[in-house]
Amino acid sequence: MPERRLVAAAAALAASLTGACALPQRVDGPPRVAQERSGHTVDREVYADLIRSMLDQGQYYAALAHVQQRRASGGGDRQALTYLEAEARRGLGQIAAADALYQNLLRSSLAGEAYHGLGLLHARTDPARSIGFLREAAKLRPTDADVRNDLGYALLMARRDREALHELATAVELAPESDKARNNLLLLMMVQGNETAVNRITREAMVPVETIAHLRQQARTLNTARTAPGGR
Repeated sequence: MPERRLVAAAAALAASLTGACALPQRVDGPPRVAQERSGHTVDREVYADLIRSMLDQGQYYAALAHVQQRRASGGGDRQALTYLEAEARRGLGQIAAADALYQNLLRSSLAGEAYHGLGLLHARTDPARSIGFLREAAKLRPTDADVRNDLGYALLMARRDREALHELATAVELAPESDKARNNLLLLMMVQGNETAVNRITREAMVPVETIAHLRQQARTLNTARTAPGGR
């Protein structure tokens, strides 16, 4: 697809997603004016948003293909494309490749995003290292609710409940509309047996009964793992 047609398709897709409120997780500010370059109208932010929407929908192969297309056309911000490629490769389970790409960004303006990606990348295989990366991300992006939530969840899994509470409460206050952060805070309260807090949060947020039941099952599983011989 020629670049002009691809940009038009990207703009149409972005407009349809905005109208449907399908992807509220990312808000990058008002649309930027398209820039004239080599006789072609190229809106870098729209193209980047197209790739991000693919990542959000789990279309990692398509996102990677568009990153490669953008590089081949000579367009786009180099560091931003490196980050988007790292995200796509993380989603595809290409651990070594994603790690190398994130590492290349640690001295860039995207260091906070790169540390966050590294924390998520190593969450299952090396929890302690993952927490270290997420802490660095939180230092660089202290008002990023996703970073604080992911750090809080990692701390909860590591049985560091007091630290987890600080991060998850911060995430909820930064993004009150985030079901993910709220549910992780609820999970922590259930693990600790703080039913007063559980009842208050579920009542005020009108949490669906199905969600509450699912979180209680998770809490039981976590508590069983903690009390089992050799459990963390």
